[in-house]
Amino acid sequence: MITINYYERVKAQPAVFSQLTCKELLFVHYSCPGTERLIGKWSQHNYILYVLKGKLAYHTPGNSWLVTSGNAVFIKKGAGIMEKFFEKALCIMTFFIPDSYLSTFTRENHSCIEKCYSNGAHLDLIMPLEVNEIMTAYFGSLIPYFTAENIPSEDLLELKFRELLLNIITNPANKELNGYLRSLLSSKAEQLQQIMEANCLFNLSVEDYAKLCNRSISSFKRDFREVYKTNPGHWLLTKKLNYSSHLLLTTDKTINDISIESGFENSSHYSKAFKKRFGLSPIQYRQLAILPPVEPDTV
Repeated sequence: MITINYYERVKAQPAVFSQLTCKELLFVHYSCPGTERLIGKWSQHNYILYVLKGKLAYHTPGNSWLVTSGNAVFIKKGAGIMEKFFEKALCIMTFFIPDSYLSTFTRENHSCIEKCYSNGAHLDLIMPLEVNEIMTAYFGSLIPYFTAENIPSEDLLELKFRELLLNIITNPANKELNGYLRSLLSSKAEQLQQIMEANCLFNLSVEDYAKLCNRSISSFKRDFREVYKTNPGHWLLTKKLNYSSHLLLTTDKTINDISIESGFENSSHYSKAFKKRFGLSPIQYRQLAILPPVEPDTV
């Protein structure tokens, strides 16, 4: 299964992904290319995704979401597995929003967000959004901007985007997102911890995690050690191996599937790391766990 940086893939191919830019924001509108059914996707920026036609699913360890035509979701910066369905063409509109923009917007509209929000850790990758008549009309009104001969001004695009965000945060049905927006104003250490806990089971490099945390490599490693008292590589490997051992004991999934779900590059790399940690291969570990207890000899 391939893993891509969704934001950077889109930004680098404007001929494939029709796009508009405004300050830190990036809007795209496209029919989904490619023939892979499962794709690992991650982004260092949050994004709102609206499905105009077709359907897709997102999967993370322990959770899945189906997004069909006319549905919208807020997807936090982080990683997941996207599943495509090929019975209908998939047409998508995506709005990438950096934390810095969202933090500023949250401070400016703090009173609106405080009226209705949900407390919690907000570790899930995806938060469904209610699409009412106003939202449907909004998405439809934006499509002509992608094909206009004259590129809309940045001021106009930002006004349109702020209209979208204000429609979302003033809708009581979206209180989970409002809770997440409040969390963006928490301490940097808390944000780092939330990002790492939510994304530790994906095949990302330390450099990728630094991007997710809006840090340089050196500052990410320094801040990570302050929070976890160890280095990122050791912590990530321990998380992945512990999760894989749980899957070996509680499921009948293949070793290859377990290696993918636990965030390893391939089953060979996984097996070597597992044996070094536990002294047994994954298959031996599973077999030993299911053997019946040995009865003591009786005279």
